[in-house]
Amino acid sequence: MAPRDRLLGAVARHAALPAALGAEIERRCPAAGTRCAADLIAESLPAARLVRVSHPDTDTIRRARTVPSLSAVERRSDRALVVVLDRFGRTADREIADAVAAQPPERLVLDLRGNSGGDFDRMRRVASLFTGPREGAIRLLGREGASDVALPAPLRFIGEFEIDVLIGPGTASSAEVLAALLRRHAGARLIGARTLGKDWLTRLVPVDHDWRLAIPAERIEVPGETLARGLVPDIEVAPMVEP
Repeated sequence: MAPRDRLLGAVARHAALPAALGAEIERRCPAAGTRCAADLIAESLPAARLVRVSHPDTDTIRRARTVPSLSAVERRSDRALVVVLDRFGRTADREIADAVAAQPPERLVLDLRGNSGGDFDRMRRVASLFTGPREGAIRLLGREGASDVALPAPLRFIGEFEIDVLIGPGTASSAEVLAALLRRHAGARLIGARTLGKDWLTRLVPVDHDWRLAIPAERIEVPGETLARGLVPDIEVAPMVEP
Protein backbone atom coordinates (compact mmCIF):
# COMPACT_ATOMS: atom_id res chain seq x y z
CA MET A 1 0.00 0.00 0.00
CA ALA A 2 1.27 3.48 -0.85
CA PRO A 3 2.39 5.68 2.08
CA ARG A 4 -0.35 8.22 1.28
CA ASP A 5 -3.02 5.53 1.46
CA ARG A 6 -1.62 4.10 4.72
CA LEU A 7 -1.91 7.57 6.23
CA LEU A 8 -5.51 7.89 5.05
CA GLY A 9 -6.33 4.49 6.52
CA ALA A 10 -4.79 5.40 9.87
CA VAL A 11 -6.76 8.64 10.03
CA ALA A 12 -10.01 6.91 8.98
CA ARG A 13 -9.76 4.56 11.96
CA HIS A 14 -10.35 7.52 14.25
CA ALA A 15 -12.14 10.21 12.24
CA ALA A 16 -14.63 10.39 9.38
CA LEU A 17 -13.05 11.78 6.23
CA PRO A 18 -15.48 13.32 3.72
CA ALA A 19 -15.49 11.51 0.39
CA ALA A 20 -14.71 14.77 -1.40
CA LEU A 21 -11.58 15.24 0.73
CA GLY A 22 -10.38 11.72 -0.01
CA ALA A 23 -10.87 12.31 -3.73
CA GLU A 24 -9.00 15.63 -3.56
CA ILE A 25 -6.07 14.00 -1.76
CA GLU A 26 -5.87 11.25 -4.37
CA ARG A 27 -5.97 13.85 -7.15
CA ARG A 28 -3.46 16.32 -5.70
CA CYS A 29 -1.03 14.14 -3.70
CA PRO A 30 1.37 11.57 -5.15
CA ALA A 31 1.39 8.03 -3.75
CA ALA A 32 4.37 8.89 -1.52
CA GLY A 33 2.96 12.31 -0.56
CA THR A 34 2.09 11.81 3.09
CA ARG A 35 2.90 15.44 3.96
CA CYS A 36 0.70 16.69 1.12
CA ALA A 37 -2.18 14.52 2.38
CA ALA A 38 -1.64 15.62 5.97
CA ASP A 39 -1.68 19.29 4.96
CA LEU A 40 -5.04 18.88 3.23
CA ILE A 41 -6.51 16.98 6.19
CA ALA A 42 -5.29 19.65 8.64
CA GLU A 43 -6.89 22.36 6.47
CA SER A 44 -10.22 20.55 6.11
CA LEU A 45 -10.85 18.47 9.25
CA PRO A 46 -12.06 20.57 12.21
CA ALA A 47 -9.59 20.63 15.13
CA ALA A 48 -6.93 18.70 13.16
CA ARG A 49 -3.41 20.11 13.07
CA LEU A 50 0.16 19.23 12.17
CA VAL A 51 2.63 18.78 15.06
CA ARG A 52 6.38 18.95 14.55
CA VAL A 53 8.41 16.13 16.11
CA SER A 54 11.21 17.22 18.42
CA HIS A 55 14.48 15.37 17.78
CA PRO A 56 16.75 16.16 20.77
CA ASP A 57 20.46 15.53 20.44
CA THR A 58 22.40 13.31 22.86
CA ASP A 59 23.39 16.20 25.13
CA THR A 60 19.80 17.40 25.38
CA ILE A 61 18.61 13.91 26.32
CA ARG A 62 21.35 13.53 28.94
CA ARG A 63 20.54 16.87 30.55
CA ALA A 64 16.76 16.54 30.34
CA ARG A 65 14.88 17.10 33.57
CA THR A 66 11.32 16.33 34.51
CA VAL A 67 9.20 19.48 34.46
CA PRO A 68 7.06 19.67 37.63
CA SER A 69 3.31 19.37 37.22
CA LEU A 70 2.58 21.44 40.33
CA SER A 71 3.39 25.13 40.02
CA ALA A 72 2.46 25.92 43.65
CA VAL A 73 1.56 24.25 46.95
CA GLU A 74 0.34 26.50 49.74
CA ARG A 75 -1.08 25.86 53.20
CA ARG A 76 -3.71 28.51 54.00
CA SER A 77 -4.66 29.84 57.41
CA ASP A 78 -7.94 27.89 57.30
CA ARG A 79 -5.87 24.65 57.06
CA ALA A 80 -6.82 24.19 53.42
CA LEU A 81 -4.02 22.97 51.18
CA VAL A 82 -4.00 24.69 47.78
CA VAL A 83 -2.40 22.62 45.01
CA VAL A 84 -2.01 24.22 41.57
CA LEU A 85 -1.89 21.48 38.92
CA ASP A 86 -0.90 23.12 35.64
CA ARG A 87 -0.04 20.03 33.61
CA PHE A 88 -0.13 16.23 33.61
CA GLY A 89 3.58 15.54 33.66
CA ARG A 90 5.23 12.16 34.11
CA THR A 91 5.21 12.43 37.91
CA ALA A 92 1.93 14.31 38.43
CA ASP A 93 0.34 11.68 40.69
CA ARG A 94 3.47 11.33 42.82
CA GLU A 95 3.81 15.10 43.22
CA ILE A 96 0.24 15.41 44.49
CA ALA A 97 0.55 12.41 46.79
CA ASP A 98 3.80 13.75 48.26
CA ALA A 99 2.33 17.24 48.75
CA VAL A 100 -0.66 15.84 50.65
CA ALA A 101 1.51 13.51 52.75
CA ALA A 102 3.80 16.39 53.71
CA GLN A 103 0.92 18.65 54.79
CA PRO A 104 -2.21 16.56 55.49
CA PRO A 105 -5.17 18.87 54.82
CA GLU A 106 -8.64 19.18 56.25
CA ARG A 107 -9.66 20.51 52.84
CA LEU A 108 -7.85 20.28 49.52
CA VAL A 109 -8.23 23.02 46.91
CA LEU A 110 -7.10 21.69 43.52
CA ASP A 111 -6.57 24.55 41.08
CA LEU A 112 -7.11 23.50 37.45
CA ARG A 113 -7.82 26.96 36.03
CA GLY A 114 -4.56 27.03 34.06
CA ASN A 115 -4.57 23.35 33.06
CA SER A 116 -5.32 22.96 29.35
CA GLY A 117 -5.16 19.17 29.46
CA GLY A 118 -2.58 16.63 28.39
CA ASP A 119 -1.83 12.95 28.75
CA PHE A 120 -5.06 11.00 29.28
CA ASP A 121 -3.50 8.09 31.16
CA ARG A 122 -1.56 10.36 33.52
CA MET A 123 -4.82 12.17 34.26
CA ARG A 124 -6.42 8.84 35.14
CA ARG A 125 -3.61 8.12 37.59
CA VAL A 126 -4.16 11.49 39.26
CA ALA A 127 -7.91 10.87 39.55
CA SER A 128 -7.37 7.48 41.16
CA LEU A 129 -5.46 9.10 44.03
CA PHE A 130 -8.81 10.50 45.19
CA THR A 131 -11.24 7.83 43.97
CA GLY A 132 -9.36 4.56 44.11
CA PRO A 133 -9.86 2.11 41.23
CA ARG A 134 -13.18 2.52 39.41
CA GLU A 135 -14.53 0.34 36.64
CA GLY A 136 -16.40 2.14 33.87
CA ALA A 137 -15.59 5.61 35.18
CA ILE A 138 -15.02 6.92 31.64
CA ARG A 139 -16.65 6.01 28.34
CA LEU A 140 -15.08 6.55 24.93
CA LEU A 141 -17.34 6.83 21.89
CA GLY A 142 -15.48 6.11 18.67
CA ARG A 143 -16.14 5.00 15.14
CA GLU A 144 -16.25 1.37 16.24
CA GLY A 145 -18.66 1.97 19.11
CA ALA A 146 -18.36 2.62 22.85
CA SER A 147 -15.75 1.31 25.24
CA ASP A 148 -15.43 1.73 29.00
CA VAL A 149 -12.19 2.90 30.62
CA ALA A 150 -11.41 2.24 34.28
CA LEU A 151 -9.48 4.32 36.76
CA PRO A 152 -6.43 2.26 37.78
CA ALA A 153 -5.23 1.31 41.24
CA PRO A 154 -3.58 4.47 42.58
CA LEU A 155 0.03 5.02 43.47
CA ARG A 156 -1.48 5.38 46.94
CA PHE A 157 -4.87 6.48 48.21
CA ILE A 158 -4.28 9.89 49.74
CA GLY A 159 -7.16 10.02 52.20
CA GLU A 160 -10.66 11.36 52.57
CA PHE A 161 -11.17 15.11 52.99
CA GLU A 162 -13.23 17.87 51.45
CA ILE A 163 -12.17 18.72 47.91
CA ASP A 164 -12.77 21.95 46.04
CA VAL A 165 -11.72 22.07 42.39
CA LEU A 166 -11.16 25.49 40.83
CA ILE A 167 -12.13 25.61 37.14
CA GLY A 168 -12.50 28.21 34.42
CA PRO A 169 -12.30 28.85 30.67
CA GLY A 170 -8.64 27.76 30.71
CA THR A 171 -9.58 24.33 32.07
CA ALA A 172 -9.71 22.00 29.07
CA SER A 173 -9.56 18.45 27.80
CA SER A 174 -8.11 15.99 30.34
CA ALA A 175 -8.37 18.62 33.08
CA GLU A 176 -12.11 18.85 32.46
CA VAL A 177 -12.38 15.07 32.67
CA LEU A 178 -10.45 15.09 35.96
CA ALA A 179 -12.78 17.72 37.44
CA ALA A 180 -15.83 15.71 36.35
CA LEU A 181 -14.40 12.50 37.82
CA LEU A 182 -13.65 14.16 41.15
CA ARG A 183 -17.16 15.61 41.38
CA ARG A 184 -18.76 12.30 40.43
CA HIS A 185 -16.63 9.89 42.45
CA ALA A 186 -14.90 11.92 45.19
CA GLY A 187 -17.65 14.36 46.17
CA ALA A 188 -15.69 17.43 45.03
CA ARG A 189 -17.26 20.86 44.56
CA LEU A 190 -16.45 22.66 41.33
CA ILE A 191 -15.90 26.38 41.87
CA GLY A 192 -15.34 29.03 39.22
CA ALA A 193 -16.60 29.39 35.66
CA ARG A 194 -17.65 27.07 32.85
CA THR A 195 -14.76 25.13 31.30
CA LEU A 196 -13.73 25.06 27.63
CA GLY A 197 -15.72 21.97 26.60
CA LYS A 198 -13.12 19.89 24.74
CA ASP A 199 -14.74 16.47 25.13
CA TRP A 200 -12.67 14.37 22.74
CA LEU A 201 -9.34 12.58 22.64
CA THR A 202 -6.64 13.74 20.25
CA ARG A 203 -4.77 10.99 18.40
CA LEU A 204 -1.35 11.47 16.78
CA VAL A 205 -0.90 9.80 13.39
CA PRO A 206 2.68 9.56 12.03
CA VAL A 207 3.17 11.49 8.79
CA ASP A 208 6.93 11.26 8.28
CA HIS A 209 10.13 11.53 10.32
CA ASP A 210 9.46 15.14 11.32
CA TRP A 211 5.68 15.48 11.51
CA ARG A 212 2.62 13.98 13.20
CA LEU A 213 -1.02 14.71 12.40
CA ALA A 214 -3.15 15.42 15.47
CA ILE A 215 -6.79 14.56 14.84
CA PRO A 216 -9.91 14.60 17.01
CA ALA A 217 -10.89 11.03 17.77
CA GLU A 218 -13.13 9.41 20.41
CA ARG A 219 -15.63 11.47 22.33
CA ILE A 220 -15.18 11.30 26.09
CA GLU A 221 -18.03 10.79 28.53
CA VAL A 222 -18.03 10.69 32.32
CA PRO A 223 -21.37 9.02 33.09
CA GLY A 224 -23.43 11.39 35.21
CA GLU A 225 -21.56 14.50 34.02
CA THR A 226 -21.85 16.75 30.95
CA LEU A 227 -18.55 17.64 29.27
CA ALA A 228 -19.92 18.96 25.97
CA ARG A 229 -19.91 22.77 25.90
CA GLY A 230 -18.05 22.82 29.21
CA LEU A 231 -18.52 21.73 32.81
CA VAL A 232 -20.84 23.94 34.80
CA PRO A 233 -19.48 24.74 38.30
CA ASP A 234 -21.43 24.13 41.49
CA ILE A 235 -20.46 27.61 42.70
CA GLU A 236 -19.94 30.32 40.10
CA VAL A 237 -17.31 33.00 40.63
CA ALA A 238 -15.57 35.29 38.16
CA PRO A 239 -12.68 33.66 36.25
CA MET A 240 -9.31 33.73 38.07
CA VAL A 241 -10.87 35.00 41.33
CA GLU A 242 -10.31 32.99 44.50
CA PRO A 243 -13.50 31.62 46.13
